Parts: sequence; structure tokens; C-alpha cells
Amino acid sequence: MLHPSKTPKILLLLLLIWHPSLFALTLSLNDVLNAALEKHRQTNNPSRSQTQIEQPANSWLASPPSVSLLYLHNQQSFAAKEAEVSLNLAIKSRLQREIDQQLRSSVPLIQQHALQQQALFLSGLIRSTIWEYKLQYVLIKQAEQKLTILTKLLNHYEQFSKAGNSPAYLTLLVKQETMQSRIALLEHQNQAQTLLADYYALTGIVDLPDDINETDKHLSLTNVNQHPDIQALDASWQLYTAQLQESSHQSRPWNVSVNAKQIETIGIKENQIGLGIEVPLSMGNKHTQSQYSAFTAAQSQYYLERDKLVQQIQQSINSAKAQLGLSNQRQSLLDQALAITLQLQPTLENLLASNTADQEWIMRRTLEIVDIQAQFATNQVNLHRNMATLNQAVGKSL
Repeated sequence: MLHPSKTPKILLLLLLIWHPSLFALTLSLNDVLNAALEKHRQTNNPSRSQTQIEQPANSWLASPPSVSLLYLHNQQSFAAKEAEVSLNLAIKSRLQREIDQQLRSSVPLIQQHALQQQALFLSGLIRSTIWEYKLQYVLIKQAEQKLTILTKLLNHYEQFSKAGNSPAYLTLLVKQETMQSRIALLEHQNQAQTLLADYYALTGIVDLPDDINETDKHLSLTNVNQHPDIQALDASWQLYTAQLQESSHQSRPWNVSVNAKQIETIGIKENQIGLGIEVPLSMGNKHTQSQYSAFTAAQSQYYLERDKLVQQIQQSINSAKAQLGLSNQRQSLLDQALAITLQLQPTLENLLASNTADQEWIMRRTLEIVDIQAQFATNQVNLHRNMATLNQAVGKSL
């Protein structure tokens, strides 16, 4: 049953999934993640419903009760006849009841870890898709700007070529650059459309979040043990050890039997009622050799998988930090380069208009200014993208 405070939020997400074109709402990254989670749940709900089993009731019985019937008939004349009915009950031991309680409390914890892992996985897909689209969008705008500059250069050189003031090969060079820029523009546009389709398939909504930038407010949580994948692995190991304890000799149930017996001999019937108790005695080893061997193998595998996972997470964090630091260093240099282009651009425009010698050099320098502006814009995207990658590496969902 849904909590009343969560109902409006879920209804909003369902409306966004079913009718994305009818709403112009302010979306956050968390809204997008919730929409992706809801879409994923709806997609996988039929298959999940086929494999679910009911939560067992909290019972003091270790197994279902059993009934045994016994009838003895002596073949001798005037011999006794016996009929016996037994009700057998397997009562959980104190240790088994404690383990059951531990297992019962671990279920919501395991479900929570699974949901956190799923949220982190979908967050990674969303981050990757959104930032790649943002990069392609910037590259599209830069390609369009470059084509505008090339069109002006082409018109300029065509006019000067007709007047005999510039060589014809300059016009051909500009046309060649124009074709390359158009090809690049088409590729970026196609990639952007593909990414939008992937985004819709992932989230079920069309609009991108209004603010996709992430901060470093979570980076203080650098303890690898807090990563959802590590926590899920640890929870699985704790579940395994609890199940192993449940199979130990100490957790064997007590067997209680209620007996009703009737003895008939020489016309006389005798009815008897009895109570039997079987209590296991824990002596010697708690586990069998098979259980010990299985535990040793599972423990070695757990430690190995955990060490590998810790190393992978730490490497991802270090790589994301290095990329973020590189982007910051590049930004410092690009700030200086952009300042130089702002000073150089008016001079190049004057040289171009005056039709001085070495027009090809002027053309190359003009296009270099456009390229530097493109590098500046793409690095701005990479700065925020690397921050999102670092949040993903430390295990923070959207």
C-alpha cells in the first residue's frame, strides 16, 4: 500500500511516462531517475510476479506437523490388538528462532540494497546519455557557427577572385572546409537524435532536466564501504552465514509427539495417552565437514570478490578525479587562449578586408579561433560531465 505522501509523486511520474508531450514541467535529475525506475518496474513487473513467493509466517514450528498411524494385530488367538495415532511437532530451538528473526529483518535490507544498486545503475545510464547529448548539442552549435564563418569567407573570396584580387584556390579550400563541416554537423545531429531516443527509451519522458549540473557535495563520502555494490555484497554474505548457522547442529528442532494408543485383548479395551519429547544434544562440532568445506570455499570467494570490487571502485574514483583535474587545467589554459582570440579576431577581420598578402594564413587563423571557441565550450561540458562521473564512481545516485 502506498504512503499518502508518495501518491502524488508517483501519479506525476506516471503522467510523465504516459503523456510526455502534454506537460511542460520543471524536471530535476531526481525526477528523471524516479521516472526511469518506475518505467523499469512496469517493464519487468510481469516476469517478477511469476517468480515471487509469499513471506512465511512467523511460526514456532520448524516444519509442518505430521501424523503417523500404527496398527498391530497378533495372529495368535486371544492375542492383543494395538492401534496407535501420533501427532508429531518439530519445535524450533531458541537459536533457530533467533536466526529466523535475523533472516526476517534482513529481507527489507537486501531489497533496499538491490533498489540502491538499480538506482545507481540507471543513474549511470542517465548521466552518460544526458551529458553525451549535451556535448553533441554544443558541437552542433559550434559546427553551425563554423559554417556561418565559412559562408562569409566563401562570399568574400568569390568576390575578390572575380575581381582578380585573390587566387581561385582559396575559394576551393573554403569549399573543402565547408563540406567537412557539413559532414561533421550531420554526424552530430544524427548522434544527438539517437541519444534522445535512448533517453526516451530509458526514462519514458521527452524533456531533459532544466539543470543537469551536479556539485561535489557528496564527495566527502569517500568510504568505499558505503558504495551500494559493496553493501549489497556484504549483505549477501551475512545472509549466507545466517543460513549456515541455521543448518548447524545447535539449531536442530525439538521433536514433540502426542500419542493416543488403544490396546484390545480378550474383549477388554485399554486407552492410553502419552507425550514424547526428543531434545537434540549438541556435542562435538557444530557443523559437518561438508558444511565447513562449503563455508571455506564461499568465504574465500567472498573476500576475493570484495577485494576486486573495492579495487575497481577505487580505480574508477581515481580515474574520475584525474579527468576532472585535467579538465580544470585545460580550462585555465583555454581561458587564456580565448582571451587571446578576442584580441586577435579584430586584427584578422581587418587583414581579411584589406586583402593583404597570405590570405590562406588569415583564413587558417580565423578558423583556428572558431576551433578554440569550440574547445572552450566542449571543455565546459566536460567539467560538469566529469563531476557527474565522479559522483557515479563514489556510488551516489541522482
